[in-house]
Amino acid sequence: MILMIRTSIVVLFLACVASSSLAKLTSDQLEQARKWIATPRQSRPSVESLDLPSDLSKQDAALVKEQLWHLVSEQLQKDSPLSALPDEVHSRVQQGQLRIDIETLELGEFTMPYVVIRREQQHPPAAGRPLFICLHGGGANPDAEGPHAWPMNTQEMQAQIQLAVQVYPSEGIYWIPRMADDRLGRWWHYHNQQAYDLVINHAISQWGVDPNRVYFLGVSEGGYATDVVVPFMADRFAGASAMAAGVALGNPPENLRNVAFRTDVGAMDDMFDRRPLAVAFHQELDKLHDADPAGYQHSINVQTGRGHGIDYRPGPGWIAKQSRTPFPKTLEWIDQPLEGHRRERFYWVEWESEDRTGRNHIRAIASREENCIELVAEQLSKQTPEGHPTHIKRPESNPQSLSGARLTLLLSDELVDLDNEVEVIVNGEALASIRPHRSAGDLLATLVQRPDPSMSATFRFEVKIP
Repeated sequence: MILMIRTSIVVLFLACVASSSLAKLTSDQLEQARKWIATPRQSRPSVESLDLPSDLSKQDAALVKEQLWHLVSEQLQKDSPLSALPDEVHSRVQQGQLRIDIETLELGEFTMPYVVIRREQQHPPAAGRPLFICLHGGGANPDAEGPHAWPMNTQEMQAQIQLAVQVYPSEGIYWIPRMADDRLGRWWHYHNQQAYDLVINHAISQWGVDPNRVYFLGVSEGGYATDVVVPFMADRFAGASAMAAGVALGNPPENLRNVAFRTDVGAMDDMFDRRPLAVAFHQELDKLHDADPAGYQHSINVQTGRGHGIDYRPGPGWIAKQSRTPFPKTLEWIDQPLEGHRRERFYWVEWESEDRTGRNHIRAIASREENCIELVAEQLSKQTPEGHPTHIKRPESNPQSLSGARLTLLLSDELVDLDNEVEVIVNGEALASIRPHRSAGDLLATLVQRPDPSMSATFRFEVKIP
């Protein structure tokens, strides 16, 4: 295998998906939206200041979403540091050698090398290609002479490339990064969190990836990351495969209600408590599934006779059969920081406050039959889990209402009937009866905040927790 560095930029041209003859938004309205999208977030006026319709029918909303998604994709193309999709991997074999181009992603003070493998011998599905974020093993070496000086992480990246090309069973796009700084190591630092979101957004808008078939997997150190990162940002993934790893329950398994989660670990892999922690984590998922049979699809495979080296085929093959529901009827969100940062959105609940503290729990249930949203919003503990993420434990819980917190519900016709009143119940008490309206502004705001058309909301409603 030959690794080469390429410094080329390829520009993709996207055809507008909505013809002008069917356009719901006028050219002036589209230009307003275009300028708003191009304005940096901190300088943008309120989306409500734009002259956009707020009384769309269900059919109109679908068309407007296509128009706005085209504008958002255009801007992402201009701003993204990532390149165009490479040629199919088998076409890149020259004289019996596979040539892989190493590119780099700038993440503030960090530079992350990465490769993109495109395995596509069959025509991709109509809904789009699957994306696999693949993390190598290795770790941290504080004594390394530079950010990319430790041979271990370079070798582990090369091993992950070989797995993606030769072992993992599914066709699709494989994004394989190398650790950005060997002295820090670990895959859950904030610059890595930023990279995952950036890559997913780019893959959906520029690489033709199906947003409901994004998968996260890793081996050893990458397996730890799967256990830690996926519960933190679960709404971005259809499935996750942790291989040769296990972590403690301070990483909330509750958040995995709507993600297919798989662990493969050797029966003799007890170093750093990998096997015992993995087994305990899945025992907790068993309990959650028993209490909520519609959620918590999971599987653990303790491989007999294996140590830290295992068969890497089953996990990636298992998750590739799963797909995401972007607006699940029920969501469970344990809100806690990872590397000092919190998520602003989890499925169809948004919480943008910078003043969040402690460990919090949001449960949201939508009933289309009753046209009702039920929320539980509580602080479980004033403390958050502390220590190394692989071994953090849950703080003792003493649930209290999240009084004063302002949550935004991001609603779509998949959840409730937006042509009729929707009841909102919070912590067991009826709070409001709202008359929804499908808004182009709300579509625009949610597409820009989360560049994923399958997760765009046509109506946003703020709830203040009493």
